Amino acid sequence: MTSRPHPIVHVGVGPSLGEGVTRSRPVGRIGGVSHAGDPAIGSRLSAALGRGSQILSHAGSQLVADHDGCRLDGRVLSSVEDWRAVVNGRLAAVRGAFAVAWHDSDGVVNLARDPIGERTLFYAVTPSELVFASSVQALLATGIVPRTLNLRAVAAYLCYAYLPGRETLVEGVYEVLPGERVTFGSRGLQREQFWELPTPAPSSASEEEQTCQLRSVLETAVRERLPQPDEPVGVTLSGGVDSSLVVALVRRLHTGRVYTYSVSFGPGYANELPFSSLVADHCGTDHRIVELSPAAVLRYIDDSVGQLGDPIGDPLTVPNSLLFRTAGEHVGVVLNGEGGDPCFGGPKNLPMVLWALYPGHAVEQSREASYLRSHLKCYDDLPELLADPVRDAIAARPLVADLTAPLADPRWPDFISRLQAINIRLKGGHHILPKIDALSFPFGVLPRSPLFDQTVVEQSLAIPAGLKLRGTVEKYLLKCAVAELLPQAVLERPKSGMLVPVEGWFRGPLLPAARERVLDGLRPYGLFQRDYLERLLAGKLGGLRPRHGAKIWLLITLESWLRRVLNGR
Repeated sequence: MTSRPHPIVHVGVGPSLGEGVTRSRPVGRIGGVSHAGDPAIGSRLSAALGRGSQILSHAGSQLVADHDGCRLDGRVLSSVEDWRAVVNGRLAAVRGAFAVAWHDSDGVVNLARDPIGERTLFYAVTPSELVFASSVQALLATGIVPRTLNLRAVAAYLCYAYLPGRETLVEGVYEVLPGERVTFGSRGLQREQFWELPTPAPSSASEEEQTCQLRSVLETAVRERLPQPDEPVGVTLSGGVDSSLVVALVRRLHTGRVYTYSVSFGPGYANELPFSSLVADHCGTDHRIVELSPAAVLRYIDDSVGQLGDPIGDPLTVPNSLLFRTAGEHVGVVLNGEGGDPCFGGPKNLPMVLWALYPGHAVEQSREASYLRSHLKCYDDLPELLADPVRDAIAARPLVADLTAPLADPRWPDFISRLQAINIRLKGGHHILPKIDALSFPFGVLPRSPLFDQTVVEQSLAIPAGLKLRGTVEKYLLKCAVAELLPQAVLERPKSGMLVPVEGWFRGPLLPAARERVLDGLRPYGLFQRDYLERLLAGKLGGLRPRHGAKIWLLITLESWLRRVLNGR
C-alpha cells in the first residue's frame, strides 16, 4: 500500500491551545438565571460564557438558542422569530443541533436540547431560582452553584470513561438529556421527553432497497452539513470506514477545497497513516498529518480537559483538540465519521453479543454488569480502587441499577437493536458529541457529524440486526452502501480504533508526570486506595488484560478536570 507524501504538522510544546486564535464561531454559548435578581449574577455568567455568549433573563431577550443547521419541514431555522414559532409545540420536528432556552408568557423557564445531543445544556436549582448554561464551567463561575463533588458520578466515570446520563461530576448540576425539555416555574422543576428513539416498523424491503435507502440518507446528511460551495471544508480522517466514507461523500458533493486531517504519534508507534493517506489520495483531498509527541500531549491535556463539561477519559481528547486547532487555520466547518459504531453495529458491541449467545461462559450472570465490563475500564477494579466514601455512594445506589430498564426495554426487537439504542443515547449524547463540540469551540470551528444525523440514526434503527453484523463482518449494510466510493483495502480492514500509545507512554516518558498527578494530585480528594494506585503505576495489576495505560489515563484526566474545572485552577 503506497501513497504520495503528505505535509506533517509537528505539534511542539507551545502556548495555550486557544492563544492566538482569531476565528469566531458563528454560534454562541447560552445561559441565564430564572429571575433577574442581582444584576451582577448576569454579568458573572456572561463573563463565564465568553465571547459570542447570550444571556436569558426577564429583563432581556425572551428566547436564545445555540443552533447549527436546524431545519423544520425543509426550511432552515436562522432567527429568533423562527424559533419562537416552534418551541411551544414543534420541537420534535426540528432537525439539527440546538440548545434553546425561553420564557413562556407566564414566566416559566424552558430548556431544551436537540434529540441526538449535539449541543449541551446544564442547569442547577437553588432555593429560589434556576441557573443554566451551555457549560458546567459557566455555572460554577457564577458563584451560585457549590463546587461539591458527586461521589457516585466518580465511580460511573471510572466504568464508562464518561458520565452516561443527566448526573454530572458536580453535585446538584444536571445535564438536559438529548430530546428533553426541562421547565421551571411555580410548580418547581419538571422534565419531559419531546423525542424518543423511534422503534422500527417491520420492513419488507429487500437488501438492495435498504442499501439504496441508506445511501440516499447518508448523502443528504453530508450535503446538509457542507458550507457554501466556494468555501473550504475539513474532515477528520482516521482511515477507518466511517471517516473514509464521509470524506468520499464530501469530495463527491462539495465543489470547494477539501482538507483532511489525520493524527500520528511519531516514529516507533503504530498508526493508521497508510489507510488515511490511501483515502486522501483516492479522494484527492488536501491532506495534513498532525504529529504529536508525548511531551505535547502532556502539555495540552489540561487545556483540553478544561473545556469539557464532565471529564471524558478518552485518550483521543488531546489529539482531537490539536486536530481542531490545525483545522481552524484553514476551515470553519469540520465533518467527522463519529457515529458509525453505535449506529451500524461496530465491534464494540461484540462482547455483549457474545454474552447473549453464551451466557453460561459469562463471569457474572448479569447483563448490566457485562455491559459495564465490556467498556474495558475500571468496573472490575472498583472494590480495590475506591476509598470507603465512594464505595458507600455506589452501595446506596448501584451503578447496574441504571441499566436494568434500558437493557430490558421491550420496544426493541432484538438484543443488538437494544444495545444500539443504549449506545446512541449514552455514548453519543454524553461522550462523542459533547466532546467534539467542546473541543472545537475555542478554535471557532463548527464540528458536524453526519453519521449522527437524526434521519441517519432513524434509518439505522430500522436495519435488521443481520444486516449490521453479518458473521464476522461489522457494519455490513453501511459498507454495501458506500462500496464503490472507497478502496477495497479500507472496506476489508478490521476495526482498530485510533492507536493512542498510552501503554508505552506510561511505562516510559510520561510515567513521572503520571505518578505526580495520580498519587499527589488526587490525594486531597480521598477517592482512592493508594495501594491500588501504586500497583497500577508499577504495571503490577493482575488479570489477562490489565490495561494499565488506559486506566492511568482515566485517572490523569480526572485529576486534570478536578483541578481545572471543579476547583477553577
